[in-house]
Amino acid sequence: MELTEAVMIILVTGMTVGVPLLGLTLRFALKPVVETWLRVREVQARGQVSAGELEGLRARVAHLEHMLDRHGMLEHPVTRASPELPERLPSAVRLDRERV
Repeated sequence: MELTEAVMIILVTGMTVGVPLLGLTLRFALKPVVETWLRVREVQARGQVSAGELEGLRARVAHLEHMLDRHGMLEHPVTRASPELPERLPSAVRLDRERV
């Protein structure tokens, strides 16, 4: 086997395996970015966030901060007017979770 044949075999094999792997890698890397961009566009097109959604987001952030503070994972503890937050969020707060 000559050097040219060996190089061609390596290149063809590399492209046959490498191109699909590169495509899959780019798909999984770019999917969250594209979905986030589309959601931002939807929100901008829809207008302002409703008061209920805003209050729900505030409750979620307060709950997450409380849980992080409880486990000692916050660098700067947050001081709040209400010293004790509930262990679980009230059922009125709807949590939209994306299934992967």
